[in-house]
Amino acid sequence: MIFPIRTDAPLRATPYMNWAIIVANVAVFVAQQAVPTLDDRLALYPHDPSIPAFLTYAFLHGGGMHIIGNMLFLYIFGNNVNDKMGHVGYLAFYLAGAVIAGVGYVALSPERSFAPVVGASGAVAAVTGAYLVLFPRATVTLIYLIFMIGQFELSSMWFVILFFLKDLVGMSGYMAGGVAYSAHVFGTLFGFGLCFALLGAHLLPRDQFDVLALIRQWNRRRQYRDLVSQGYNPFEYGTAGAAAGATSGTGGGITGFFRSRSAGAPAAPDPAHLRTVELRGEISDAVSRHDMDAAARKFLELRSIDARQVLSRQAQLDVANHLAGQQKYAEAAEAYEQFLVHYPKYDQTEQVLLMLGIIYARYLGQYAKAKQHLQAALPRLFGEREQQMARAELSRIEPLAATVAPPS
Repeated sequence: MIFPIRTDAPLRATPYMNWAIIVANVAVFVAQQAVPTLDDRLALYPHDPSIPAFLTYAFLHGGGMHIIGNMLFLYIFGNNVNDKMGHVGYLAFYLAGAVIAGVGYVALSPERSFAPVVGASGAVAAVTGAYLVLFPRATVTLIYLIFMIGQFELSSMWFVILFFLKDLVGMSGYMAGGVAYSAHVFGTLFGFGLCFALLGAHLLPRDQFDVLALIRQWNRRRQYRDLVSQGYNPFEYGTAGAAAGATSGTGGGITGFFRSRSAGAPAAPDPAHLRTVELRGEISDAVSRHDMDAAARKFLELRSIDARQVLSRQAQLDVANHLAGQQKYAEAAEAYEQFLVHYPKYDQTEQVLLMLGIIYARYLGQYAKAKQHLQAALPRLFGEREQQMARAELSRIEPLAATVAPPS
């Protein structure tokens, strides 16, 4: 037996709606024990489905282990989805997932089937499908009970995909009956497809961890590999290329490299530039290995060589967060400021502004800057705790910001 116990995706607000749905499921299960005929009246029968049954079936369960399993999955994955969608949006999404899963079960049931379906599994599958889109890089901690008890971690992307494949196999008839695999499959596809569309239409908050960001990063790596296969070699681009680019008004980078090559024999490589390229590769590798100590250390070395250097959006934010966690507040503030300058369209800019405001106020004594960033963040924050934090910090530093000039 293998089951999840937590994920590492942080919450920005309390997921009250998900908790309310869990309480509703438990309350109905208790009512089932007291009134056994509820199953007959509220279950979904494929041969004669009633309209209300497409919702009511999802609040019934066939036993203690059934409801415990469903509610555990709903708690583990639903909290973050609730956080991302908001309370009303999440409730509508959850109920729609239950309906679509029920429709899929009825549509694929054998003709004249009298086997009813009960359980929140289809709606929960919709939640896990949404989680795959919104948090593909989260890590799931799992407990296994196979001759011994232990735990291991797995990417949420692979966890959801493996469960989906299991349901596909079950729907094909190669696994034991008694489980509504078709409801699981339809629920997962609904959750994945709808959230993918909502992200693409910018109707859900975007960040550097969602599946669209993952696809963009994969595409950038593909483009870079294509350039390398066509002859681009960043280690051959030196000061002559940079000078040529500056003279022509085109700048350095790949264009400057090709211009310097076409102008004649390449100049000797610039050691500082070579080290810059080397460090950027090492930082990228360290971030991919989640070795943020190494990434932050190499980032500071990179900045000491060229203060204009900026990492990719995700790497820059990850390194800034890690520097703040290491209490290197001045360096973290510089990294966050770079982030805001180079990535002004980031969907959660208010979080960066809030962090900068707190750093300037609490640790660097730059109260005017703190006030500026906190005031910019406050109208954009939607989490109640974050709004209270910003207001409290503004109230505390208000007299200081008016009398104390920021350090030069």
